[in-house]
Amino acid sequence: MKKYIMIGLAVLLIASLGLVTLSKEKTSPFIEMEVKGVRIDPIGQSPVVILADKDGKKALPIWVGLLEANAINKEINQVSSPRPMTHDLLHSILTQTQVKVKEIKIVDLKEQTYFATLFLILNKGLIEVDARPSDAIILALKSKVPILVSAKILEQQGLALSMQEGSEQRHGIRIQELTPSLASHFNFKGKKGVLVSEVLTGSISETSGIKAGDIITKINAKEVGSIQEFEEIFDALKAGPMIRILFFRDEKFQEANLSLKP
Repeated sequence: MKKYIMIGLAVLLIASLGLVTLSKEKTSPFIEMEVKGVRIDPIGQSPVVILADKDGKKALPIWVGLLEANAINKEINQVSSPRPMTHDLLHSILTQTQVKVKEIKIVDLKEQTYFATLFLILNKGLIEVDARPSDAIILALKSKVPILVSAKILEQQGLALSMQEGSEQRHGIRIQELTPSLASHFNFKGKKGVLVSEVLTGSISETSGIKAGDIITKINAKEVGSIQEFEEIFDALKAGPMIRILFFRDEKFQEANLSLKP
């Protein structure tokens, strides 16, 4: 079941200009994030590290390698290895040579690959080093320094967290907004759709064949492009008639029929 990252979603954070007394001040181009955990993507069977802002409003999933996922998970749970691993060794070298990790930033996204920068302080000078986000996150956890994400990336790829989104289900289906990164992950080229995050066991939706990871695009020929549209269409339906749900799975469109009980 695709629960790894999508528990609830809804409020959008957008960087804006604000007035403070008589001067203009731009919102910071970077947002400080916290590591909330590591999950396994049940669709691709790949590890995903979950970052969330400190206000709990937005989350950013980043797919990482298995070794890096294990290292991140160990740091979160404060589990040490009997012998130094690669990241332990690197951190030890930095410490012994008196190089301090100042912060790490996830600065760019190109062709679904994230780019990070590691900021180091040596002899009061600042050094910027290109790094994979997974490696940078591990060093940030070891050094207990800020993890910053570009506000632009968070706006475009982040998942908005709220009680509203994903908290309600319709006939056993829980959904979430379909972000560009998720659409790309599922190779979905359509313009509208919502992602099924969970299908309740024993529901008519499970019986009909709907699964977590499906992208619902139409209900009774009506396009669905948001959580609100999904809920409004279902709420307007009456018991009895067959409901036709068009969804995208395994790079092709399929149809399922639901019969609402009177």
